Amino acid sequence: MLKATLFIFVAFSMFSISITQVSGGIGGFLWLLRTYLTNTWKDLSWPLGPPFLLFTFASLVAVINAYEMSYSYESLKKLLEILIFFWVLNCVRDNDLRDALSLVLIVSATLAALYGFYQYWGNFHLNYTAVTSSNRVEGTLSTYMTFAGLLMMVGILAVGRVFFQKPMQKWVWGPIGIITICLLLTLTRQAWFGFLTGLIFLLFFWRKKALWLLPVLLLAVYIASPLPIQQRLKDIVSGNDVTFGMRVALWKGGWEIFKDYPLTGCGFRCVDLVNSQYPDPTGYIERYRGMHNNLIQVAVDTGILGMTAWLGIWFCFLRCLYHKAITLEKNADERWVIFGSAAAVLAFLAGGFFETNFYDSEVAMLLYFIMALPFSGSQKKT
Repeated sequence: MLKATLFIFVAFSMFSISITQVSGGIGGFLWLLRTYLTNTWKDLSWPLGPPFLLFTFASLVAVINAYEMSYSYESLKKLLEILIFFWVLNCVRDNDLRDALSLVLIVSATLAALYGFYQYWGNFHLNYTAVTSSNRVEGTLSTYMTFAGLLMMVGILAVGRVFFQKPMQKWVWGPIGIITICLLLTLTRQAWFGFLTGLIFLLFFWRKKALWLLPVLLLAVYIASPLPIQQRLKDIVSGNDVTFGMRVALWKGGWEIFKDYPLTGCGFRCVDLVNSQYPDPTGYIERYRGMHNNLIQVAVDTGILGMTAWLGIWFCFLRCLYHKAITLEKNADERWVIFGSAAAVLAFLAGGFFETNFYDSEVAMLLYFIMALPFSGSQKKT
C-alpha cells in the first residue's frame, strides 16, 4: 500500500493536486504506522532536518508577529508539504524503486505534454497565432505557470537521467523532446530560463565542450519556433517588455514593505492587507498582491529570519549533493539522480527570480519529491 501511494503520487502530480495530496497524506500515515509497528524510529533518516526546522520556526514567528495573525496562519499548512521530502527518502529504500518512480514521473509529464499539444492543435487556425500571451497552453492544470514549472523540473530531471545514467537510456530523448516543445508552447519565460539554467549545469558536468553547441541549438530552436514564441524572446532584449516592468514595480513595492517589517516580516498574505498603505502608481501591487520573486516574497512574509532560513535550505541541499557527488565513481548508478536533482532545484530557483513558484503547491510538492531522490534508495544513509 505504501508503494502504491508513492506511484499514485508521481503519476498524478502532473494531473490532479487533489489526488496527489490525498496519496501523499495516506502515504505519510502508512509510513508512520509502519515505523510504529516495526519500532524502527531510530532507523529514520532526516537529512536537511535543521534548515527545514529553522524555516518552520521562522514561519511560526512570522505568523505570531504578523500584521493580522488570523489572516496569515492558514498559510502555515503549506509547511506540511515539507514532509513529502522525508516521506519519500525514508520509504524508497532501494534504487530500483527510486528509478521506477522517476520513470513514472517522466511518462506522466510526457502524457501531460501531449495533452498540451492537443490544446494547441485545437486552437490552431491556419497560422501560428493559436498560442498568444492571453491564450497559452495550460495542459492538465489550471494555470500555464504551474504547468510550465512542472514541465521544467521533470524535463531537466529527464535530461540528467540521459546524460549520467549508465548505460544511457536513449529512448528518454523522446519524452525530453515532447516535454521541451510543450514547455515552449506555454510561453512562460521564467520556466524557459529555469530550464536553460539547469541544462547549462548538466552540460558543464557532462561534457563541457558541448556548451559551445548550446548557442547553435538555441538559434535553431528560435528559427523553428512559432511566431508567438519568437516574439516572447524578442521582448526580452527589446527593452519594451511590459511584464518585466510589472515585476520591477512589484519588487520595489516589496522592498518598501520589507523595510517596515525587516526582522520577522508582516506575515503570509500580508500584502493583501497592507498594500494600500504604500505608493502604487502602476496599480500592480493592488492587482497581483504577490512579488513574482521567491526571495522578495519570503522576505516580505517572514523577514530576515525567514529569508536566511529559506536560503539555508538550498545551500545545505546543494552542499550535501556536492559531497555525495565527489565520493562517487564515474559510472556509479547514483550519479544521474544527484546531478538531475541538483539541476532541477537550480531550475526551480532560477525560475523563482521572476515567479513565486515556491508558494505554488503543485510545484512545491514535486520539488520536494525530486529533492528526496538523491537521499533515497540503497545509498540514502550517508
